[in-house]
Amino acid sequence: MHTLVRVKNAYTVMTICLIALGAALLFAPQLGLRTLCVVYGVFLIVYGVTKLSGYFAKDLFQLAFQFDLALGIVSIVLGIIIIKKTEYIIEILSTAIGIFMLVDGAFKIQTAVEAKRFGIKRWWLILVMSFVVAFVGILLLVTPFETAGMIVRLIGLNLSLDGILNLFVVRNTVETIRRNTKWEI
Repeated sequence: MHTLVRVKNAYTVMTICLIALGAALLFAPQLGLRTLCVVYGVFLIVYGVTKLSGYFAKDLFQLAFQFDLALGIVSIVLGIIIIKKTEYIIEILSTAIGIFMLVDGAFKIQTAVEAKRFGIKRWWLILVMSFVVAFVGILLLVTPFETAGMIVRLIGLNLSLDGILNLFVVRNTVETIRRNTKWEI
């Protein structure tokens, strides 16, 4: 149980960092795209390691971390590629982030459905936020923005929304035995 609490706290810290990174990009799009690639690549590697840790934690419901093995591996590989191939990645960054956020939003939709099945009261908020994240991910894929600043802002918005969604999911679906003893599961 202590491992789960540590993983949940690490996941929360990483998610807050994701929200902060997204907010920085949203409000300061003048950050260079090259800098953005390196920072985002490093973040994805750390985020992937955190997701892998979450997958191997002992969560009672196994809802919040159920897809974290695959997403952790994808995050680490994508982070390494972004750092190693920055000059090529700049051209496809919004597409890569859009795909990642669309996939993450889709997985969180499934998490919302499972949360409803478990009787978690705020399942519908997870569902709504998942659709918003997936929609903004789709915008990154299909909207041909002309300026780099607009792309950076949209990426920032998407990262912040995804971070808020992840924070909400982990705080509302990860249950420890101690928290559940009152329900006598």
